[in-house]
Amino acid sequence: MKKALVYSVVLSFILSTSGSYAFTEQLSFSHVWNQISGESPAQKSAELQMQAASAAKERAGRHWLPTVYLDATGYGTNDPGTAFFGLLEQRALKQSDFNPGSINYPSDNNIYMRGALGLDLPLYEGGMKTAQVKIQEHALAAAENESSQTRLEEYSRAGLSFASIAILAKQKKKLEDLSAEIEKLMKNYQLGQKSNPVGYSGLLGMKSLNNRISGLLSQYDAQMLSHYSMLREMGVRNDGWLPDISDSVQFAENYLMPETESSGSYRQASLKETVAAGAEAGKIEKAKGLPRLGVFAESYLFNGSRDTAGGYTAGLYLKWNLFDPSSYGTVEEAGLKAAAAGKSSEAFALQERVQRNGLRESVKALKDNIAILNESDKLLLEQTEVTKTLFKNGSISALQFIEVLNRRVDLISQQSEAELAFVKSSAQAVTLEKFDIQKRIAVTKD
Repeated sequence: MKKALVYSVVLSFILSTSGSYAFTEQLSFSHVWNQISGESPAQKSAELQMQAASAAKERAGRHWLPTVYLDATGYGTNDPGTAFFGLLEQRALKQSDFNPGSINYPSDNNIYMRGALGLDLPLYEGGMKTAQVKIQEHALAAAENESSQTRLEEYSRAGLSFASIAILAKQKKKLEDLSAEIEKLMKNYQLGQKSNPVGYSGLLGMKSLNNRISGLLSQYDAQMLSHYSMLREMGVRNDGWLPDISDSVQFAENYLMPETESSGSYRQASLKETVAAGAEAGKIEKAKGLPRLGVFAESYLFNGSRDTAGGYTAGLYLKWNLFDPSSYGTVEEAGLKAAAAGKSSEAFALQERVQRNGLRESVKALKDNIAILNESDKLLLEQTEVTKTLFKNGSISALQFIEVLNRRVDLISQQSEAELAFVKSSAQAVTLEKFDIQKRIAVTKD
């Protein structure tokens, strides 16, 4: 039965893609996901953003270190003040330098060079730097959650396409078997002349049903091709493969359903971190109105035409913006923005919770429906065999037999829709959870 499934899908998919594919292997979802995980540009982008946030956090954490600087200048001047103080910095001032003519009209042939090494160490900045560190910590946590969300959303799309291909392949096999049965009936049907209205009506019913099946097969081929293309764009490099699953419900339970009650999604956690960062931003605005205290020191070496000398300056400084119109009201503004962000996060969490509960109910209902349809499929398959015997014995007409086959096509179509909707709802639901992909892949890995 399994080989028949592979061969039938091989043939139909080759025809639907103009001979560009040839199925040679079955792949597990773990194998498919590992390829996507290693190739995905979206995941690599999220990872780089997380690394950038980590670098920013480390940079902000070094705020307690002093600023060390090197300053070097070389210049010539005939400016009286600059030239006079150049002599002072050389520590080479002479009595003759106090001649008004020398002071007012210094020589412009002198070249001065000054080099300085200094540091600035803030001791207190009103908590500004500490708040900036907290902001970067929250930004890093937000980036980590966004990276996890990006990865999970790609995992969800991959799982949906992977399972959809398997579902469509299984349903195609049923339709192809049914089509072969109808072709055989039409070939051996002896009452299809127009002169026999009842028999001819039966023949028309067979042809109509076969056309309907052909349309469904073409539809399934197109859907399969779409899902294959999706997976290839995401990073799957294998050609001519089939999913190694036979039960969509079991697949979803293995790969797409959380084990514990949800605490929200990674995106919701990211928003909470962003809100927390906004609260710290208010502390930065408040710090702008507080005093800043620090120490500084600078040592220099000065060279001129007379001599080379050095010196130093060291001390303590206090800076306090007693009034800055550009900063007036920024604390209140930052508080309002943080409050608005907090309410937006609450609204998102509520919306997500409603959506998650709706999807859970949908998944549960679809799972129950699939079980009912599978049971109906067994019963209808048995009824088809019984009806076929009655038709061959002449106990029922061709139209009566075709009606049973039509119901079977209806059921196959309903099964396809239910299973596709089931894996779609499951895939959507998993993006609203803090789902551990690696743990689940490891548990079910081949």
